[in-house]
Amino acid sequence: MAEATPTRVFVYGTLKRGFPNHPLLAACASPFVGAASTAAPASLVIGPYSVPFLLPTPSSSSSSGLVISGELYAPSPAALVQLDALEGTHIGVYERRPITVVAGGSGEVVEAQAYFAHPSYAEALWRRCGGEEAEIGEYTTDHAARYVPIAERIAGAAGLIDAVHRFLATAPDN
Repeated sequence: MAEATPTRVFVYGTLKRGFPNHPLLAACASPFVGAASTAAPASLVIGPYSVPFLLPTPSSSSSSGLVISGELYAPSPAALVQLDALEGTHIGVYERRPITVVAGGSGEVVEAQAYFAHPSYAEALWRRCGGEEAEIGEYTTDHAARYVPIAERIAGAAGLIDAVHRFLATAPDN
């Protein structure tokens, strides 16, 4: 019987090597596959707690998005459960969806999974963050320096979805 191809996960923010949530990937033995970038443009914005949110290019915008830089991993099924918990897929923070990426070293086009902002608020978040002007191609150490770890948030992991809803309910500063 042929062995199933492991699921590959494209990470673009706090799960990257040297970033705040990377120890989870290391602890659950998720092998690093290599640097990668999105094959198609997407939108990446920074939301509450300096958390990055990947969004498909918003439909109501004139934005064409950007190629997003990140890393590719091959987590086990058990590791995927832990990643889903971190990303709050069970409470509607993120949604793990297919994405096509280009492996950095080889240029090979591969299918992977990535955590996208939940569709229930993704476009509103893009608009509230500043739309096309707020899009970035890479979550950097400068962004991560402002990141608020889950343990320091009110209500822990659920605090992020609450913060997103509060952020969306407030008017942007003028």
